[in-house]
Amino acid sequence: MKQGPHVLVILDGFGYRHAHEHNAISHAKPHNLLRWTTYYPHTTIHASGSFVGLPPGMIGNSEVGHLTLGSGRIIKQPMLRLQEDIESGIFFKNDILIQRFQEIKKNHKRVHIMGLLSDAGVHSSISHLVALITMAHQQGVESIVVHPFLDGRDTPPESAVQYLRTLEEALTVIKSGIIGTIHGRFYAMDRDNHWERTERSYKILTTPQKPSFTHWQEALLHSYEQAITDEFFIPLALDEDAFFKEGDLIIFFNFRADRARQLTQALVEPSTVPFPAHELHYSSMITGTSYHPDLNVEVLLKTETVHNTFFDLLERAQKRIFTIAETEKYAHVTYFFNGGRELIRTNETRVLVPSKRHYATYAFTPEMSALEITQTVIQALEKNNHDFYLINYANADMVGHSGEFTATCKAITILDTQLERLYQEVIEKQNGTLYITADHGKAEDMWDTETNQPRTAHTTHKVPFIVIEKNKPHTEKTLETPPLPRELATVAAFILTQLSLEPSPEMKKDVPSIKKEHP
Repeated sequence: MKQGPHVLVILDGFGYRHAHEHNAISHAKPHNLLRWTTYYPHTTIHASGSFVGLPPGMIGNSEVGHLTLGSGRIIKQPMLRLQEDIESGIFFKNDILIQRFQEIKKNHKRVHIMGLLSDAGVHSSISHLVALITMAHQQGVESIVVHPFLDGRDTPPESAVQYLRTLEEALTVIKSGIIGTIHGRFYAMDRDNHWERTERSYKILTTPQKPSFTHWQEALLHSYEQAITDEFFIPLALDEDAFFKEGDLIIFFNFRADRARQLTQALVEPSTVPFPAHELHYSSMITGTSYHPDLNVEVLLKTETVHNTFFDLLERAQKRIFTIAETEKYAHVTYFFNGGRELIRTNETRVLVPSKRHYATYAFTPEMSALEITQTVIQALEKNNHDFYLINYANADMVGHSGEFTATCKAITILDTQLERLYQEVIEKQNGTLYITADHGKAEDMWDTETNQPRTAHTTHKVPFIVIEKNKPHTEKTLETPPLPRELATVAAFILTQLSLEPSPEMKKDVPSIKKEHP
């Protein structure tokens, strides 16, 4: 029978952990996945820390995971680059910051610093915020206003106290800064065109607001009493004079672009957003990295250009590509998987399946758009027009982020059913090859034992990697040639080899173990 297509399925947030009461994956007992890991070649691979260009021990994330999978190499991430610059002192010699701080000092204006107040390292780092505050003070800035966005998603749901205290201590040392406004990331960092959320943060930042609370502790306690956790904290001002004024400097210190783009767009291109926004006559706006090439801002850390990626090589080999994800993960299978580049290939079909946005969290709809994704892929497979398929299922990650164990178990069961549908079409009907992996862990650990709260953050656990080919069980592949991947960075080279294509020189490859002969 003719060799069919190669299909890579990325189960977002699907990590591996031994069976445990808080492991939604093992609790759901996904019988198809369990059967395949018994019968077909499989392993677990690294997807966090230094294996994806982050500091050792740092949780992985969707952006970094897809970037590593698609580029086939370890790319040092902005989180690590900034951390190294701060530790070496290079950060404090940044020409852009020095110039802008000196202008603010000369004109007796204010520096506004906003971003996610977190140590998770997914979108930002509180250490970077402290470094900015320290440098502004060293440069003689007289007034600093900080606008923290509370996390509660990549950190425990009610953990803001420790971060706000750290921030308050940093401001106490310099004696010239205040916490001006506070926002939940649900509002300030929306990425899915829920502009009404962005608008709420925008108004707090750009217009005078009469404070309802005199201190952040009062505001946070009130929020918790209303069962509103950090992520969903309703934006408010703590100081009526904390809004952006003419001549002020704005710094958005998040280093991940996707959830910083909408608010930045509203601030620098107010005429392009679907709510009333006005021109702000600030001196300059600085962002941690480039959020979009068309945004008129100054950028602290330039993005490294990545070439010779997995899709680059498929394109050169004239392989036809089919890429699909729902809204929540569409940028990951397109922009990030392509090495952080905005490009559309002539031999690629892209399908965006709308996410179901009617709920605050996906716990209310654990199926998300998985059924529609599967059906669309099967229809494409039946037409036999593509050589390679890239599929992302967001359920384990996005439902897992809700912290709702039962809903996440349902999500896993739904995923298992969708994978069986793919198996029947790809393996049984078309004699193709199915690769199943993940970008980082999440659903396998749903409880934070240290804080005794639901775990909404990612994990550092390994993720599965399964290779399914018809009539090729693992007993026939005891010695893998090539060896199965050991980390996300080597998946590209492995699949290219399976496609009889040569990996690019930049790609990382697993080195087979040398079996010693015993006399």
